[in-house]
Amino acid sequence: MASSKQFLIFSDIYCFLGFITQILYNLIPIAFIYQLKHNVLNRDRISCVGISCLYGNAFIYFFISFFKRKPDDEIDPLDFCNLAGAYLGFVYIILYIYYVYCKINQKLSIVLISILVFVSSSIFLIIMFTVDSNEDNISAELFNWIGVIFNILENLPIGFNIVYLIKNKISEKFTLFGAFFGIINEITWLAWAIHGQVQGGDLIHSIVANIIGICIHITQFFIFFKFRKYEDIEGKKDDKINEIDNQDNNNLISNLETTQESKEPDYIQDFL
Repeated sequence: MASSKQFLIFSDIYCFLGFITQILYNLIPIAFIYQLKHNVLNRDRISCVGISCLYGNAFIYFFISFFKRKPDDEIDPLDFCNLAGAYLGFVYIILYIYYVYCKINQKLSIVLISILVFVSSSIFLIIMFTVDSNEDNISAELFNWIGVIFNILENLPIGFNIVYLIKNKISEKFTLFGAFFGIINEITWLAWAIHGQVQGGDLIHSIVANIIGICIHITQFFIFFKFRKYEDIEGKKDDKINEIDNQDNNNLISNLETTQESKEPDYIQDFL
């Protein structure tokens, strides 16, 4: 009989909301890949860090959960959001490599894809042979904290180089798309982690990761509006300079016309 706390096929409402928001966040890179395909983005601004970490986070946590599961345990539906994230993340990275490097250097593209497959396979094998259902499994705990790093870094602007944006004071509006859904996702998972911790779970790593993730998304909003204001001020300066230049040009033209008009009667009088 289902527990009174169960929500649909999920353990509780927190798991359901976490599943939905994570799936939505996993779909965010589609917008970035679409713009990349149509050369909408400046190549200097883009980065694969956020997408790679989205893939790494989902990949690690899915296989940790898979190999920690006891034979008689039911499959947790929540794991499928990580399975989807791992699959989509892999596809996103391949597409990123294709659109950014393939046309320029096919050999480099093959090398990068080979590295991705090799690293993924190596991590999979390590998890498979070291993680088990033992509650005190050291390898599982280690990978949980490695996953925290990816969990934090996946909250960087999806597809964009935040260092480049800050250095050049650029307000990239497309970063807000990921930041909006990202902060909702992080708040939802923070609530899930706190609830699980209160219920006796060991989710300190998830609480830490989600708090830092929320701070990263807030920072993205701050950076955008700060640099947008800066760009508006600079734009007004440019408009003012153009206005002054136009006034100077108009005055110069007006003075030339006035000079010509004032000289014309003298010529007429001299002629007469």
